[in-house]
Amino acid sequence: MTNKNTELKTENPGFLYYIKPYWHLFLAGLLAILIVTAARLSSTLILRELVDKAIPRSNMNQMLKLAFLYLFLIIIMGALSYFQSIISVKLGLKIVTRIKDELFSHLLTLPVSYFDKNPVGVLMARVENDTEKVKSLFSETGIMLLSNIIYFFGMLLVLFFLNPKAAAIMFLPMPLFLFMFFFVFDKLKPFYEKVRKQYAKITATTTEFIQGIEVLQVFNRCAYAMERLEKDSLSMRNAEMKSQIIEYSTMGFMGFLGGPILIVLVINISAPQIFKGTLTLGTLLVFIEYGMRLLEPLMSIGENIRSIQQARVALKRIFSIFELKAENKGSGKEAVFNDKIEFRNVNFSYKDNEPVLNNVSFTVEKGSTVALVGASGSGKTTTISLLCRFYGLTGGEILVDGTNLDNFELYSWRKKIGLVLQDIYLFPGSILENVRVYNDEVAEADVSKALALVHADKFVKRLPSGHDTKLHERGSNLSMGEKQLLSFARALAFDPSIIVMDEATASVDPATERHIQESMNELLKGRTAIIVAHRLSSILNADKILFFKDGRILAQGRHEELLASLPDYAELVKLQFPDLSGNGKAKRAQNANKTAESKMA
Repeated sequence: MTNKNTELKTENPGFLYYIKPYWHLFLAGLLAILIVTAARLSSTLILRELVDKAIPRSNMNQMLKLAFLYLFLIIIMGALSYFQSIISVKLGLKIVTRIKDELFSHLLTLPVSYFDKNPVGVLMARVENDTEKVKSLFSETGIMLLSNIIYFFGMLLVLFFLNPKAAAIMFLPMPLFLFMFFFVFDKLKPFYEKVRKQYAKITATTTEFIQGIEVLQVFNRCAYAMERLEKDSLSMRNAEMKSQIIEYSTMGFMGFLGGPILIVLVINISAPQIFKGTLTLGTLLVFIEYGMRLLEPLMSIGENIRSIQQARVALKRIFSIFELKAENKGSGKEAVFNDKIEFRNVNFSYKDNEPVLNNVSFTVEKGSTVALVGASGSGKTTTISLLCRFYGLTGGEILVDGTNLDNFELYSWRKKIGLVLQDIYLFPGSILENVRVYNDEVAEADVSKALALVHADKFVKRLPSGHDTKLHERGSNLSMGEKQLLSFARALAFDPSIIVMDEATASVDPATERHIQESMNELLKGRTAIIVAHRLSSILNADKILFFKDGRILAQGRHEELLASLPDYAELVKLQFPDLSGNGKAKRAQNANKTAESKMA
């Protein structure tokens, strides 16, 4: 999906931005509104003609004509109202679909750091719930608002045409009513914002708890989950109740007093004119009818404004995402890697004044294997995240063949990297779709070859439909080792020149790791490997080991060199890899001799 939102990064596009492509639908709906409003206004004027002319003259033909005309207007209003409803729904769906497409398209361009800070549930609320609120703005709510405004001013125009003095007096309290509406609904805006925030929070909490349902059930924390959700729901309910009490109290007060006040004004003004014969009974009927209806569009406008305020809050939240800058894609220069990758005095912080990497420098020669070891939180994963350009550097630079990594076009660089993580994500779909990540340019033969290289073809062939077998959510119908093999095959299917592994075999059983290790030498031929090492094989086979501690590289070299010269490394090996705590080669030779002797015996 291409990103269509470059114009949205610096300014709010406004409502017209989304209406413009569908102006013909908007105009058709507006035309229907105008005709329906004219029919509604005319229906009362027909009654005036009936009272003032047809009934006094006992003209049955005229009465029947007026009756049929009234019936015709009712039919026209019904048909056009139906047509207008279809148009408004169609317009709203088209606009909300475009907003969702553009919002999701823009989300895909944002850096990983944004998703680290925003829970999945909150983003789901933005993409689904906020856009649904906006849909009403461009469909039924927006259309009804226009309809009510046109109807209100249409009644005023008719009244001024019939009797300007009486109409002017009736109009006197209107500014007060309008002021009350706008004042009250402006004060309600913070409540609406709080409700939307709480709704997003509830969605996020629900998503998290559903994803972790096994943990909650095993540790008997379902009651806690319910309590926390009820607390968030109660906060949202209280905010919503306050806004609705204020809103409906205002509407009820105006509806209770407004109608009677206008009717009293009409009768007081009109009675003397009727007695003098300057005002007809039919005209009085129009004033009374319009006087009773005059507040109806105002009340509806108030309800529309409430929905519009909610939609504005939702739209504001949506635009706040559009205003976020996409990740830096570089200057467009095609990525080239022929010699080496160099980290030069690299610094990085997720938060200000909390450095994660501090003056990190090392070189990775093309075709070599480099292992990153150290305690948890020492900066290993952050280092490979910077290499993949998931984050921007705080200081220093990463050079590839002497060129700053940021100068390469982003995706041309990432195409060179095969990334294998411990936390594996498998999409709903088949094994084939997961390995080639829905990219049909990757041939089935390449997928089969990648599966075979990591020895995943053995378990895949045992599945009911082979590589066309559908996976459950997050691949729950596979073992952890099988998922890890698919993750490795996914990286290889794209034939990368660099393999990056973060704890890639940490969750794999020894037999599965042996399958991977058997093909590792073949896999890494002609490839550069950067491995966060949590298994002894990764350390022994590495051309260089980088020992991280507190965001710095304390030392680098081969296993035997570090074991002899760096006590911190020796301690780590002793704790995590006890069979390497002494002379690894000697121990392996000793174990091999013991095995051979036992076989001979």
